[in-house]
Amino acid sequence: MTTVKWLLAGAGDIANSRVAPALCEAGDSELVAICDPVREKADALAARMGVGTVYYDFEQALAETTADTVYIATPHHLHVDMCLDTLAANKHLLCEKPLGIDGAECLRLLRAVRESDRITCCSNYRLFTNQFKTTYRMIQDGEIGDLVGGWAHDEEGYYNPGNTPFRKDLGMSPILCYGFYLINISQALFGMPCAVFSQMTSFNCDNKPDYDIDDLENIILRYPGGQQFSIIINNTANAPLRHAYQFYGSKGRIYWPHCPPHFNLPIQKVTKQGGGELPDSYSGDQPGVRPNWHLAMIEDFVHAVQTNTDPICTIESAVKTAVITDAIVKASETGQVQPIVWED
Repeated sequence: MTTVKWLLAGAGDIANSRVAPALCEAGDSELVAICDPVREKADALAARMGVGTVYYDFEQALAETTADTVYIATPHHLHVDMCLDTLAANKHLLCEKPLGIDGAECLRLLRAVRESDRITCCSNYRLFTNQFKTTYRMIQDGEIGDLVGGWAHDEEGYYNPGNTPFRKDLGMSPILCYGFYLINISQALFGMPCAVFSQMTSFNCDNKPDYDIDDLENIILRYPGGQQFSIIINNTANAPLRHAYQFYGSKGRIYWPHCPPHFNLPIQKVTKQGGGELPDSYSGDQPGVRPNWHLAMIEDFVHAVQTNTDPICTIESAVKTAVITDAIVKASETGQVQPIVWED
């Protein structure tokens, strides 16, 4: 099989902790070059991963690299332009979430993707966890009846290892960062919502400078069949981390008491007939041990390039998530239910 050769653009936290190791570990995958404008970061990651080619300018990297595929792991507000440059250089691309800052720029990228024959993807590694795959299978098999609703709570301190200013124009709003996963998961299970209501507030409890993000967010997504999915994102308090989801149907519920990436434990099925933890609904070799969450996604993308098929995490799905996010923000600003329109 053809080996996929990667240029990794970005040498920050996610590149160091998950992306670069996954690119090296996946079968038929080779990390051949790293690019970051901060020389110390680029050089350090290249040395750690045994990569001999380092760039400090993305335009030069695209022009000179032997890589056929680019992984974009740069600050959020740079994603769309770098994706467009990657496609213009006739290379496959995999972009970290969020795909962009707003729906308009993401739709601009989608038009370019549809005109290209390159394989493209936007990261949502949570779709590859056994927690999600077990949930998806159970819903498809009707084990909890008809899917009618659910909720997701994401409560934690804001993770910002790059010390980026907490500004919306830089893509630092929690609805773009943490919310991307939750909206994208709900889209995978329920389909495209038709309307949303939300309330979002900025408290800035730690009195940080250069801060305009909404750090307490309450969202209700409504679907054409009447289903509802609610999301709470709370970054206001220095309190213990909580990630929990629940999906409910006409005959029972599926509960994730401890969700990836911070936890790797079994999920639960709850029905009148009983239930409890579902064996092997955790990811990796054993519960409690966190795998490299990005590895399965990289392997899926390599397979997509080799077979010229769509990966599981498509750019179109990420653009839909951006369009939903725009409606969430507008609903909070207007105090009114906002329709969500998607035209293929």
